[in-house]
Amino acid sequence: MKAEQGPFLLLNTKKIVSRLHEWFPDAARELVVVTTKADIPSADIPAYARRFLHLEVVPNLWELSDDELLALARRFGVRRILSLGEREVLRAARIRAELGLPGQSLASATAYRDKHVMKSTLAAAGIDVAPMRKFRTNDDLAEFAWKVGFPVVVKELDSGASNGTVVLMDEEDLRALPERATAAPRLAEAWVEGDFYHVNGLMKDGEVVLAVPSRNLYSDWFSVAYDAPTMTGMMPDDHPLSERLRSTARQVVAALPAVPDLCAFHLELFHTADDRVVVCEIACRAGAALVSDVHEAVLGVNFHGASLLGQAGRGDQVEIRPTGERLGFVWFPPAKGVLRALPDTCPLPGTVSYRPCGDIGRRYGSSSGLGRPIAEMVFRLTEPDTGAELRRIEEWWDDNVVWEHRTNAVPDRWKTPRRKPADA
Repeated sequence: MKAEQGPFLLLNTKKIVSRLHEWFPDAARELVVVTTKADIPSADIPAYARRFLHLEVVPNLWELSDDELLALARRFGVRRILSLGEREVLRAARIRAELGLPGQSLASATAYRDKHVMKSTLAAAGIDVAPMRKFRTNDDLAEFAWKVGFPVVVKELDSGASNGTVVLMDEEDLRALPERATAAPRLAEAWVEGDFYHVNGLMKDGEVVLAVPSRNLYSDWFSVAYDAPTMTGMMPDDHPLSERLRSTARQVVAALPAVPDLCAFHLELFHTADDRVVVCEIACRAGAALVSDVHEAVLGVNFHGASLLGQAGRGDQVEIRPTGERLGFVWFPPAKGVLRALPDTCPLPGTVSYRPCGDIGRRYGSSSGLGRPIAEMVFRLTEPDTGAELRRIEEWWDDNVVWEHRTNAVPDRWKTPRRKPADA
């Protein structure tokens, strides 16, 4: 087989530019980088440019058209296209297809980005997903809602982190939903009542090679619609649910068109009161927020770096060195209201780091997606009941943060201390 020639083109939105030399020591000869500012200070852009074969820093990757990226790839004769962000998955696949380059195919990228394609494929493989329907008009949505009952979840087909997700609690919410002039299709799903979990890990050629189950107190939607913390903690390996979650991850990855070589994945699931494991969705990328950070601390491998090496055809360079620890993190989002006080430190046992970053006296408003937190925390887990450890952190936060004119607190119906957790 003829050896591949030429550099790699990286489309980047993550704060990993300062670490690229760890994974690509010859970056000055083999990396063409198009990136948002990410972790590059403006004054250092010329210095960073000397580290790579070519560097372009743009406010937004989508300011460059596919044609411009194709021209850049042809100019440097790139051998592969690398990307890390969810929005870049399909774009990178299109460019690969146009240039005839190896890597994730358009069919695989579509299955991991289009939620209807994804869940239709999983359902056909016998994997439990919520009842769903792709719809264009509100009449179609109403027909689905009357069939499955409320609440109904409305999503963009290719959204991530609950951006643009709407939950219709009743017919009044349904009537208030604006009709779309463009009639672009969206996805409607039946609400799944259950505890929320992640499995983060690595897959290779359609098989899971690493899977770490984690318990979450809330799905992302609660942190967008209300002020629920984005909080997750790794579960014990011997927890009865851990192996079921890992097994479901293996089934999901096997059912979808394979991503070649090594790639991170982020799987979201529900565990219901009647003991079903229901898949929410999966992404062929590392989880957001501090997911990569805490997993790197306990596994010795950075999911972003592993994905880049996998896409470069160098997945065999990745080493996993587990410490045996369990970590978790929390992003405390702003509420809608005026922030009057937040803790300077966290006295809870197991705290690894705590960083307040909110502005006292500032009035915070609504957001269409997960924004920046007003505090973040990393913690060590030691007990068999991960949910109980997470709830103690949430209760400490609720007792110590002070809001004035707060309007989006999590309703009692959803507040986790009032619900019996499935993993208790």
